[in-house]
Amino acid sequence: MKVLIVSYSDKGGGAAAGAVRLCEALNKAGVTAHIGVPYVNSDNPFVVALGKKRTLLQRVLGRLGREYESFKLKRFNSTNTILHSLNRFSLIDVDLINSSDYDLVNLHWICGNTLCARDIAKIKKPIVWTMHDSWPACGAEHHPNILEGDERYKSIYTRQNKPASTNGPDICRRVWKIKYKYLHDFPISFSAPSNWEAEVLRNSSLFGDKECRAIPNIIDSKVFKPLTYQEKFFFRSQYGLSENKITLCFGAADDFTNRKSLKGAYHLIEALKNLPNKEKYQLVVFGPSSNNFEKEVGIKTLFTGFQTNPAVLSKFYAMSDIFLCPSIIENLPFTCLESICCGLAVVAFNQGGVPDIVEHKKNGYLAECYNIEDFMHGIEYCMNDLSSLQSYAYSKSIRDFDNGNTVQKYIEYFEDVIRKHK
Repeated sequence: MKVLIVSYSDKGGGAAAGAVRLCEALNKAGVTAHIGVPYVNSDNPFVVALGKKRTLLQRVLGRLGREYESFKLKRFNSTNTILHSLNRFSLIDVDLINSSDYDLVNLHWICGNTLCARDIAKIKKPIVWTMHDSWPACGAEHHPNILEGDERYKSIYTRQNKPASTNGPDICRRVWKIKYKYLHDFPISFSAPSNWEAEVLRNSSLFGDKECRAIPNIIDSKVFKPLTYQEKFFFRSQYGLSENKITLCFGAADDFTNRKSLKGAYHLIEALKNLPNKEKYQLVVFGPSSNNFEKEVGIKTLFTGFQTNPAVLSKFYAMSDIFLCPSIIENLPFTCLESICCGLAVVAFNQGGVPDIVEHKKNGYLAECYNIEDFMHGIEYCMNDLSSLQSYAYSKSIRDFDNGNTVQKYIEYFEDVIRKHK
């Protein structure tokens, strides 16, 4: 079996990492797999370029098209802070896909004009579309506006059910209509990393009748793994952290004035500001952060900056005790998955696909959605039962997210879809 994984990029971001990890796992399992991208950004031997060869006129028209999309998005105003994509044209050449000898095409995150709905419908090979977010099942939005109970994706997008808080051109309705026109009756199967995302698809008016299997993301358990006590304390001292304090870990500690920010920094800041016994804690923050963060929370903080090297990132996880995930909505967040593989307890809101990773009071704490006091209580709960929670976290990562089992599920699904396509 030969599989072509189509992705926006081969480098950077959770979706790209998911595509790369799956490709490498498939090859290791004896399946020939490559990642097809518009432009190659890494030296990964499994990556192939599928970008269209364009004339000067086509490049100019493409640039005008991108500017037009940008203009539309600027006029669009929504309280849904999650990304929106029009995806009106394709950077990838579908003819290259159809003329290849791949048995199956596995679409991953294909926005950024990687592959539009019209061109997906031109693919002559069996397709499995892996949902890294809800964009396939929605209009232009990458996740529904859950803070306002928006369930538009479950029905036909009309002028009447447009959220009152959305102003400007109804790009969600326009993109949904394009998807419906080209893909509603098109033979296509889906996979989703989380049970929640699979349920979103099943409830959608676009693809509710399509097959969808929940198969988790591939995680490199040889990289993301616990440290010994000696190693943990060594790395803490190396970075100027106390050996004995409870170490909290999280990312994206910026944009904390926006209550609706996707990564939930506002809720995190408020929880930490009011956390009792702050002297018992210290913080490790990777990713973007605000200069005022440490002053706001009143807890000693190590800022690591962006970490693109998984081996280095795993050390910051593993020398910590509890991972905090205050996100508004997530599919199957790599941060939580990597955390339990490193033996951390996780505190998160009970939303999206997080419950697939966090079992309440067994390997962490699922707080009532966006309840800051309950999130704070979750931190205290984990601190008081840390050893038991951490032990269960690691055992769960082995039991539910073993790479061998996960890749075998993909292989069996791909083979099944190929058989049905003949």
